[in-house]
Amino acid sequence: MIKLILLILCGFIFYSMISGLLRPGKSKRSQNQQNDGEVMVEDPQCGTYIPLSEAIKANIHGRQHYFCSKKCLKEYKKVHEK
Repeated sequence: MIKLILLILCGFIFYSMISGLLRPGKSKRSQNQQNDGEVMVEDPQCGTYIPLSEAIKANIHGRQHYFCSKKCLKEYKKVHEK
């Protein structure tokens, strides 16, 4: 009985590996992409992800940052001004 269960388990694992290799075009999407393909960016102040097209862009200390609102931008500038 145990041999039968092990044989079925090995068969399932083998089938999963083969079908995964033969499945065309199934690759993992980037963490920063939405289903429609638009790039998502993270607000460094609050951690919210927003579409790049809707983000408020700011160049701070030579680096481009993206914010969800003007409030987050102001708070970030307050903390990181040196």
